[in-house]
Amino acid sequence: MKIKKISIHGFKSFVDKVTLTFPAGTSGIIGPNGCGKSNIVDAIRWVLGEQNARHLRGKHMEDIIFNGSEHRKPLGMAEVVLTFSNEDGLASARFANFTEIEIARRLYRSGESEYYINKVQSRLKDIVDLFTDTGIGTRAYSIIEQGQVGWLITAKAEERRSIFEEAAGINKFKHKKDAALRRLESTRENLTRVNDIISEVKRQLNSLNRQAKKAERYKALKDELKTLELTLSSLEFTKMREALSKVSKRLEAVKDEEIAAGTLIAAKEEQAEELKVEHLGVEGEYKNIRERVFECERAIQTEEQGRALAGMRTEELRRAQERLGLEIEEIANGREGASKEIEALRVSLTELVSLIEADSAKLSENSKALETVSIELRGKEDAQRALKAESFKISSRFSDIRNAIGNCLRDEEHLRAREAKARAEIQAASSTLASKEEPIKALRENIAGAGSRKEALQAELTGVRQGLETFEKDRSEKAREISKTKDEYSKASAMLATLEGMDKNFESLKGGAKAIMQRQDKIGIFGLIADCIETNPGCEKAVEAVLADKLQFVLVESHKEGIGAIEYLKAKGAGRASFIPVSEARQIASPVPVQGGQLQGVRELVKELRIKEGYDSIVSCLLGDVFIADNLEAALAAWKESGGYRTFVTTEGEIIDAQGVMTGGSALSGSGILQRRGEIKKIRANAEALALQIAGLEQELKSLDEKILSEKGRIDGLRDRLHKSEIEKVNLSSELKRQEDEAERLRRTRDSLTSEITDAERKLAETAAKKAAYSQEREGLEGNLSGIDRKIGAITEEASALGRKKEEISAVVTEARVKLASSRERLESLKREVSSKERSIEESGRRIEAKKAEIERSALEIAAKENEAAAIKERLEALLSRIDGIKKEEVAKAEALDVLASQIKTIEHELKEVKGKYSEAQELKGELTIELREMELAIKGLNERMQEKYGTFLQEYRPAEGEEAPDMEGLEEKKEELREKISAIGEVSLSALEEFNDLERRHQFLLDQQADLTRSTDALHTAIQRINRTTREKFRTTFDEINAKFQETFPRFFNGGRAELRLTEESDILEAGVEIAAQPPGKRLQNITLLSGGEKALTATALIFAIFLIKPSPFCLLDEVDAPLDDANIDRFNMFVSDMSKISQFLLITHNKKTMEMADALYGITMQEPGVSKMITLKF
Repeated sequence: MKIKKISIHGFKSFVDKVTLTFPAGTSGIIGPNGCGKSNIVDAIRWVLGEQNARHLRGKHMEDIIFNGSEHRKPLGMAEVVLTFSNEDGLASARFANFTEIEIARRLYRSGESEYYINKVQSRLKDIVDLFTDTGIGTRAYSIIEQGQVGWLITAKAEERRSIFEEAAGINKFKHKKDAALRRLESTRENLTRVNDIISEVKRQLNSLNRQAKKAERYKALKDELKTLELTLSSLEFTKMREALSKVSKRLEAVKDEEIAAGTLIAAKEEQAEELKVEHLGVEGEYKNIRERVFECERAIQTEEQGRALAGMRTEELRRAQERLGLEIEEIANGREGASKEIEALRVSLTELVSLIEADSAKLSENSKALETVSIELRGKEDAQRALKAESFKISSRFSDIRNAIGNCLRDEEHLRAREAKARAEIQAASSTLASKEEPIKALRENIAGAGSRKEALQAELTGVRQGLETFEKDRSEKAREISKTKDEYSKASAMLATLEGMDKNFESLKGGAKAIMQRQDKIGIFGLIADCIETNPGCEKAVEAVLADKLQFVLVESHKEGIGAIEYLKAKGAGRASFIPVSEARQIASPVPVQGGQLQGVRELVKELRIKEGYDSIVSCLLGDVFIADNLEAALAAWKESGGYRTFVTTEGEIIDAQGVMTGGSALSGSGILQRRGEIKKIRANAEALALQIAGLEQELKSLDEKILSEKGRIDGLRDRLHKSEIEKVNLSSELKRQEDEAERLRRTRDSLTSEITDAERKLAETAAKKAAYSQEREGLEGNLSGIDRKIGAITEEASALGRKKEEISAVVTEARVKLASSRERLESLKREVSSKERSIEESGRRIEAKKAEIERSALEIAAKENEAAAIKERLEALLSRIDGIKKEEVAKAEALDVLASQIKTIEHELKEVKGKYSEAQELKGELTIELREMELAIKGLNERMQEKYGTFLQEYRPAEGEEAPDMEGLEEKKEELREKISAIGEVSLSALEEFNDLERRHQFLLDQQADLTRSTDALHTAIQRINRTTREKFRTTFDEINAKFQETFPRFFNGGRAELRLTEESDILEAGVEIAAQPPGKRLQNITLLSGGEKALTATALIFAIFLIKPSPFCLLDEVDAPLDDANIDRFNMFVSDMSKISQFLLITHNKKTMEMADALYGITMQEPGVSKMITLKF
C-alpha cells in the first residue's frame, strides 16, 4: 500500500489545491525553513485519523484550516485526499480487490468533520481498521519525525514498547481483548443480577413453604365460610383476583423469558466472538504466509542480485590484478632508467620543457575521454537497475495474476452450485404456494361472518364507553393538575427550607457578628438590628442601603455584655462586631422639621417599618432622619427642599446623605438579610396556598375515580359477550394471517431465489471476463519479461565493455599524471634532482611492495567471492523449494477462512433472531406491567366499595355456588365462630402450594441460567488467555527478530561496536518495557541515555531500520531525520534508505544535499506569497 498521490486544499498554508504524485522509490521534499514542508507530514497524519490538535502543532482542530493572510481570505474548509496503490494486496479483506484505495477527510469551521473511503462516506473507525497492523497509522513507525527519533531515546521503556507492538501486529488482538473484557464485565453484572433474583426467590420459597403447610387447614375453614357469602361482588372480586394472578404469573414468565433470551444472547455473542477471534488468527496466519511468499521472492531476487554483484566484483578484481601487474612492471622499468636520467638531466632542460607541454596536452585529452566513458557507464548501470526493478514488478504481478485465475475457477464452481440449488428450491416453493389458495379462501369467508357478529356487540358497547372516556379524560387532566401543583409545592418547600436554613445558620452575617450569633451561650444577647425590623414590600433595598452593616449590629442587654462579647471575639480570633446596649441606648433628637410644610414626593422611612416592641427608640436613632422616595429625581428634589440636612433613599437603594453625597450604581450579587426574610414570607404564603389547592384537587380526583369505577362495572357485562366474539374472529384472523404470511414468505423466497439465479449468472459472466482478461495480461507479461531479460543481458555486456574501457583509459591517465608530475618536479629542482631521483627509486620499491600486497588481497577477495557465489546458489535452490511449500499452505488457509466466515454468518443470523425474541419479551413485559397495574387499581376500588357496604375486606370471602338461603341468624353466629378460627390461623394464601411449585420451577430455571452465565464467564476467560498467549508469542518473536537485526544494523552505522534490546520484565512480557543498551567502538556497554547526542541519533536510526527490515511498512515518511548526522553518517544513512527503497516507498523531508542527490524525485516547497505554500516538482 504505497502512497500514489496526495491532494491538499485549505490545510494550513496550502490554500490552493496542491497534488503531489510520488514514485515507488525515494522522493525528497525540500525547501527553506518555514515554507510548509512539515505541513505535508501533518496532512498525512491528519487524513489517517489524527484527533489530537497538539500533535498537528495546533491548539484547536480548526487551527488546521487556512486562516487567511495579508492578501487571502480565510477558508471555511480543509480537505486532504490520500491515494494508495494496493497492488501488493496488503489492505484488509474488505478492500483487497481494489488496486487503488482513496481516503479523504474534510473539516469545516462549524466543527463538522467527514471521512471518505473511495468516495463513500465512512466512519473514523473504518479508516483505523483499514490500516490496522499494516505499519501505517498516526502513531505507527511509518511516519518518523526528528522529534520521534529523540523520543526513542528519552521515552520510558514502557512507552517505547508501543512501536514494537505495532511491528508485531498485536494491536488488533489488544482491541479484541478489550472487547472481551467489556463483555466479561457485562456477563458478570448479569450473573450478579441473577444471583440477586435467586436470593429473593429462595426467600420467597421459604415463606411459601410455611404457608403451604397450613393451606389445607385454612382451606377447609374457608370453604365453609364461602357458603355464607353469595354476593355478586364477592364473585367479581374472586374473578378479578384470578385474572390478576394469571397476569402476574405471565409477567414472571415473560421476565424469565427475557433473562433466558439475554443469557442466550450473551452465549451467542461469545460464540460469535470466539469464531471471529479464530478467524482473525487464521487471517493473520494467511497474511503471514502471504508475507512469507513475498519475503521468499524478495530473498530470491536479493540472492540473484548478490550472485550477479559477486561475479562483477570478481571480474573487477581480476582486471585490477592485471592493471597492478602492469604498474609494477612500469615502476620497475622506471627504477632502471632513473640512474641514467640523473646524468642526463643537466643537459636535457630544453627537452624536458618540450616533454612537459606534450604530456599536458595528452593528459587533458585522456581525462576528457575518461569522463565521457564514466558518464556512459553510470547511465548503463542506472538503466540496468531500472530494468531489474521492472522485472521484479512484472514477476510479482505475474504471481498475482496466477492466483487470481485460480480464484476465478473456484468462484465459477461455487456459483454454478448456487444456481442449481436455487432452481430446485424455486420449484418446491411454487408447488407449496399453489396448495394454500383454497384454505385461505375458506378462512376469509368465516372471518366475514364473525366480523358481522362482533360489530353488532361493538355498537352496543360504544355508547357506554364514550361516557367512560369523558370521565377518564377529566380524571387525567385533574391528575396532571395535581402533579403540576405538587411539583410547584415541592419547589416552594425546598426553596423555603433552603432560605430558612441560610437564615438560621446566619450565612449573611460577617466575621464577628456571625460568631456571636452562632455562640451556644447567648445570655444577654437579644439578636440583631435586622431582627427588630420588618419592612413593607418594596422597601427592603432602601433599608438595607441606609443601614448597611448596621443591620448586623448586635443588641446586648448592657455595656457589660458587649465587653464580654468583644473579649470572646478577641480570644477566638473571630473578627470584629458592633454592639448596642439596649438598656442604655440614648435618644437622639428628632430631625429639624422642614419649613413650609410636608416634603413633596417622599415619606418617612420609619413609617414603612414594623418595629419589634421595645426597640422603637433604637430604630428611630438610626432612621429617624431618613426619607424614602420612588426614584432618584424625587429624592434629589426633596433633599434640596429640606435645606440639605436630611438623608434620602430610593426604593432601589440609591442614597443622598445630608451633605449631598450620592451613592448608587449596580447592585452586588445576592440578596440582603431583609430581602431574604421578605422572600421567605412570600414563599411560605405561596406554599400554604398550594397545600390547600392540592387538598381540594385530590377530593375532586377521588369523586372522578368513583364515577369511573361505576362506568367500568356497566361495561364489564357487555365486554364478556364481546370477548367470545373477538376470540373467534382473532383465532380465525390469526390462522388467516399465518396462512397468508406463509404464502407471502414462499413468494418472497421464490423471488429471492430468482434474483439469486440472475446474480449468479451475472457473476459467472463477470468471472469469465476477469479470467480471460487475466490470461491475456499474463501472456503480455510473459512477453514483456522475456524482453526485459534480453535488455538486461545486453546492457550488462555493454556495461562490462565500458568498464574495461574505463579501466584502460584510467590506467593511461594515471600513468600520464605520474609522468607529468615527475617531469615538473625535475624542472623545478634541477640542482636537487640527483638526490630526488634516489628517493624516487626507494619510493618505487615501496610502491612495488604495496602493489604486490594489493594483488594478494585481491586474490583472497576473489576466492571469497567465488565461495559466496556458490553459497548463494545453494540458498537459491533452498528458497525455490521453500516457496512451493508455502504456497500450498496459502491455499489451505484461504479455504479455512471461507469456512470460518460461513460459521460466523450463521451465528450472527441466529443472534439476530434471539435479539428479536428479547425485544418482544421486553415489549410484552411493559404491556403486562401496565395491565397488572390497571387490575390492581380495579381490585382496590371494588374492595373499598365492599368495605363501605359490608364493613370488612373481600379477602375474607370465597363464593360458593348452588347453596340455598340458610338461617341468617345462625349463619352469623357460625360466621363469627369461623372468623375466630381463621383469625387464629392468620393470613393464608390458598394458592400457596401451587405458587410454591411454580416458584420452585422458576428457582431451578434461574439456577440453570446461573450455570450458563458461569460457563460464559469461563469461556471469556479462556478467550482472553488465548489472546494473551498469542500476543506474547507474536511480541516475543518480533522482539527477538528486531533485536537480532538491531545487532546487525548498529555496527554498520558505527563501523563496529555492538548493541542489544532488553525487556524490563521478562516474567510479564505483556507489560514489559523495552530498554536499549549500546556500545560504540572503543566504549563500554552502557545505557543509551549516557551516549552523546550524535551517538543517540545514530542508535535510534539503526533501531528504526532494524524494525523496517523485520516488518517493513508500505511507505516511510522521514521528516528531517538526517539533520543531526554528519557527512560520513549521512552516507551510511542514504545507503540504508537506498537498499530499503526496494521494498518500501520513502518520502524524505530534508535539507541535506547528499540526500537530495539520492532521491528519485524532488518536490520543492516555496512561499513566494507570504503565508501561502506552493510546490515545484523535479523528477530525474
